[in-house]
Amino acid sequence: MAPVSIETKTQTQAPTPKTLKLRAQDPFPDLTTKGYTVVPGVISKEKAEYYVDEMYKWLESFGKGFKGDDRSTWHIPNVPKFDKGGLYHRYGVAHEQFAWDIRSEPGVIDAFAKIWDTDELIVSYDSVNISLPYGSELSAEAGKPWPHSDQSPTRCFKHCVQGIVNLYPNGPLDGGLMVLEGSTALFEEYFRTHENLMPEEGWPTADWWQHDESHLDWFYERGCTWTKVEAGPGDLILWDSRTVHYGDAARGTEPRIATYVCYKPIKNIRDQKLQEKRECFAKSWGTSHDPLEFRITAARFKGWELTEGERIEPRTKPVLSHRAQQLAGLVPY
Repeated sequence: MAPVSIETKTQTQAPTPKTLKLRAQDPFPDLTTKGYTVVPGVISKEKAEYYVDEMYKWLESFGKGFKGDDRSTWHIPNVPKFDKGGLYHRYGVAHEQFAWDIRSEPGVIDAFAKIWDTDELIVSYDSVNISLPYGSELSAEAGKPWPHSDQSPTRCFKHCVQGIVNLYPNGPLDGGLMVLEGSTALFEEYFRTHENLMPEEGWPTADWWQHDESHLDWFYERGCTWTKVEAGPGDLILWDSRTVHYGDAARGTEPRIATYVCYKPIKNIRDQKLQEKRECFAKSWGTSHDPLEFRITAARFKGWELTEGERIEPRTKPVLSHRAQQLAGLVPY
């Protein structure tokens, strides 16, 4: 099958409502009560192992000395530039074949179809995480917590559910998702009672709010506690975007390997954003987590300083199934 092309025909989309339609019966109760949940075995362990190998091959393709089967090469100078402990936004990674294959996994899609009560979904062009156990090589700045919520203070309702497809055994020291359990239900109250933190121009509408560590005492006083979310190969971690969280670096002897996924009903995307989505695919640009109201994560938009010869496209253009083309917003349902 040849790589897909971008169609010019536009779907007629409804404007984004204040709240998206949810199932009458909650398919994942912990997601509501705790702000996160782990859905076991959405892909097989064998498939997860295959994807780990593909992601190691991706690191090897930069020719900097990394070898997936040789831990003596697992050093920062041997891999491309990353954020935090191993977060990769750059290099067209959102459109590598393995990234699209993971997004197209039926078990992953099904979990979000249960949340939104529809299988007519559109997916984010999100990042990957390969956090190797760098030990003392990792700077204190790169390894420190960065608590935040991926939701604007102007939207206090249930707006987005994010996902991580976990591909390697993820225990207490292996890096991964840290959640401030109990913070989800306090999202609205926090911003209502902390107007002193509001910038002069008002609360930001972008879906991001970083919490200063000194401001988290308010949550601690109300019983919120940090929880390290553990998961097995092929498990799907889900969390409400209002939940205070961050991705921790690998601190033991094992790596953290995962991809970020997020789906929403395609009927709620605005025409302009759908066209932007198609442009992002054509130009191998990534996006932030929300598939509907996304920000573009590419050098010209994020202000990255490209290094000499930096790869800005995937190794080869991905080949998408018809289902994946629907999820990408390239062809109609």
